[in-house]
Amino acid sequence: MSSRPLRIFEAFAGIGSQATALKRLGANYKVVGISEWMIDAVICYDAIHNFGESFTGLPDYDAQLAYLSQFEFSRDSTTKTNLKTLSPEMIERLYIANKRSNNFGSIAQLTGLSMPKCDLLVYSFPCQDLSTGGNGHGMKKGSGTRSSLLWEIERILKELQALDKLPKYLLMENVRVILSDTFKEDLGAFLSFLESIGYANDSHMLLNALDFGIPQDRVRVFVVSKLGKRPLQISKTIHHSKKSREFDATQFIRLNYDREVLRNEANIAQLNATPSRLVMWNKNGMVADANTTIKTITCNMDRTHTAALFEYEGALGNTFRRLTTREAFLFMGFTEEEYERTIHLELTYRRMNRLIGNSIVVNVLTEIFRNMFVGRYNVEKITKPDSLGGDS
Repeated sequence: MSSRPLRIFEAFAGIGSQATALKRLGANYKVVGISEWMIDAVICYDAIHNFGESFTGLPDYDAQLAYLSQFEFSRDSTTKTNLKTLSPEMIERLYIANKRSNNFGSIAQLTGLSMPKCDLLVYSFPCQDLSTGGNGHGMKKGSGTRSSLLWEIERILKELQALDKLPKYLLMENVRVILSDTFKEDLGAFLSFLESIGYANDSHMLLNALDFGIPQDRVRVFVVSKLGKRPLQISKTIHHSKKSREFDATQFIRLNYDREVLRNEANIAQLNATPSRLVMWNKNGMVADANTTIKTITCNMDRTHTAALFEYEGALGNTFRRLTTREAFLFMGFTEEEYERTIHLELTYRRMNRLIGNSIVVNVLTEIFRNMFVGRYNVEKITKPDSLGGDS
């Protein structure tokens, strides 16, 4: 086993599924930095991963603002936010979160010179311009789309190469449509670039959360790259980590409405039976029981195609509800404890939905990392059941 921790840098970090997966493994790792510009994601990442850590030496408001002004941040993940429009309380929260997580802000601002040396760079670049729920503008280099931020990774890797700081391992994640005829040329160009600077790319892996202990039909593409002539070939070994699709979905769905907190969360997720919502119900209504398998959780669970709708008699009468944010966390492989670390942030359902919909299923990442690092960094071969969040 390696005595030095695996140094990881999370680009497009979101709420940190990658770090969570390494924690599940019991790996000897250290997050040396992250790059994330969405304000809600930065503070939620901090709440999950730095929970209970003290923070001393907080400067005054002007100093906090001056520090944060070095970076670009966004409230909506699309446009830059003027930090002076944020409340002093939000500035303080963002300052502490940024410091504790060593966040470098927008990927467009990150440079090879400023980026800490790492062993593993993970990059789950935005899928908005690729996914069927997006606008289809693509990821072509120089196009200026959110998905074209992939090419910022090319720039950073070139800078790291010049500094002799290239990470040994890379892991890319995105939606399955990236393999389609529409986008395969752009993906191929990026992978060819990686080869040109010394990386060997594994074959892409098309992995479904259903095969890793999560009753969510969520398929994503992963590509592992390693410096050197020989790829790791995780794409050939990952099948050993797959499980049978036998679930008890009641470990993920919270139906005990006698608990006030669960009742309140269900009320927040409830929908009126309007004509458009009835269309949603007819497409996505399902029974909430042990055999439930939900559809893909997206960034907006109030659209026609949503992950799941369950019958529910609550504050709006006898209608139906979406997944609660607690349930969505569990269906993405996070624990109930990790979800509860975020409650004090008091983010709205829609804002939390965006964060979790942009995340990666922890269980899938756990097995990818297990196959990448088994026998090193304290990663054991034997798979142990993940915690699913405690009693309902």
